[in-house]
Amino acid sequence: MLAGSVTAADARAAQDPIALARTGTAALENQRFGDALEAFTKAAAMRPADASFCFGAGVAAFMLGQNDVAQSRFECALALKANYLPAAVWLGDLHYRAGRLHEAISIYETAARQRSPSGRELQEQLASWRKEQELQSRFHEVRTEHFTALFEVPTDEPLAREVVERLDVAYWRVGNTLGVYPSRPIIVVLYTREQFGDITRLAAWSVAAYDGRIRVPLGGALEQRDELDRVLSHEFVHAVVAMLGGRTVPAWVNEGLATVLEPAGPNDAEATLARTDVRPGLSQLHRGFVGFSRRDAEIAYASAARAVRRLIEQRGAAAVVALLGDLARGAPFASAFHQRIAMRYEDFAALVARD
Repeated sequence: MLAGSVTAADARAAQDPIALARTGTAALENQRFGDALEAFTKAAAMRPADASFCFGAGVAAFMLGQNDVAQSRFECALALKANYLPAAVWLGDLHYRAGRLHEAISIYETAARQRSPSGRELQEQLASWRKEQELQSRFHEVRTEHFTALFEVPTDEPLAREVVERLDVAYWRVGNTLGVYPSRPIIVVLYTREQFGDITRLAAWSVAAYDGRIRVPLGGALEQRDELDRVLSHEFVHAVVAMLGGRTVPAWVNEGLATVLEPAGPNDAEATLARTDVRPGLSQLHRGFVGFSRRDAEIAYASAARAVRRLIEQRGAAAVVALLGDLARGAPFASAFHQRIAMRYEDFAALVARD
């Protein structure tokens, strides 16, 4: 009797857009983005005039890396409610990460003109993006089939061509290892060190970044070709991970895989660990490392590389690729890990901690 009433209640909830939206909201809060996308999509189909349902679906799709779906859902929310500031903010960020700077600025400009006090808070971001747009308007470009390099000074064209050629080598080497080859061209932007700092606002120890584009400050250590290869390969792997797994991939998986697949492999990482007894747990390495000190970041990267190397040794690179695919489809990390690695995540974390 009890089981029957639960089933009936579930059936009623599945036909109630408000109940579905509550389910979607709870799923977002618990980072179950696949469940959230399903719930909000169903709710929006039942009540297509509700902008909040479109927005919820957009957030879930964005986190899963389903950018086309996310864009359409955010645009749906703004079509229904032109002053829906959260949808504008997320849509602008999506355009920015996709390299569509003009569209991102346009969305934010429209939002900033709204009379909401929150709209005025967009001005700082707008100022930063306009500065980047002005800088980028002076850039030249060189292209290959898989990469486009942007650079400011015409005399840097030979270096830009070398960068895309080296990235092409990484494209085939990494693709051969993972069995994955990105189909869309990837943009790499070449900066001075000062420009890189102004645009990315990352820690001084950062030597490159990926946020939808590969961003590289030239000069210094990158004048050494081996170091340039390492950095370009590392950031290219981040682009592959984003394509495969969306935005829910734990930092240790993302950074560890990028480090393991550097041309020289994780040798430097092992040397780093040999010099210290510090071993951060994987639970400490789920978020990005950008707020770490240089020393803590080196240990974090090395620890992540060791963990991913163990994954590959145990189950092969294909299992890691499958794990990323599960995350993009909305599977919770722990359950996807258990299925693909044939070990509970907690047990693996304890195993790595003992290394």
